[in-house]
Amino acid sequence: MVQFSEPQVILFVDSPEESARFYGRFGFVESFRTPEVDPVKIETVHGGFTLGLATRESAAAEHGLVASNEPQRAVVVLWTDDAQAAYELALAAGAPAVQPPHVFRDSLRVAFVEDLDGHPVHLVQRIADPSVTSPVTV
Repeated sequence: MVQFSEPQVILFVDSPEESARFYGRFGFVESFRTPEVDPVKIETVHGGFTLGLATRESAAAEHGLVASNEPQRAVVVLWTDDAQAAYELALAAGAPAVQPPHVFRDSLRVAFVEDLDGHPVHLVQRIADPSVTSPVTV
């Protein structure tokens, strides 16, 4: 049987360095870049998840892929202990607001922003009592 390991998602972005800084605000840590100066790909890690950030041009040049400019084919989901604070952090990092924090299905507080390249980022918090809101601490 074929074995798989180290799952990763790669987002095609305009600037891997700017995107790595953006996702760094959420705890992603750079683990790889190529080349060192003016990189065309940077990999970041958070827990056991790797998020690659590569230019569309590198996908074409290296692999013959035509990377779409349409960013809403996937959503990056970030679980948090405070959706309101995460939302404010994202806005402070330059993320455009899509949907402010709100209760969803009585047990979650969720919000949506976009990253710097328009990819949706879904911020999710488990809540015990939906009437309780979290303080903003950025």
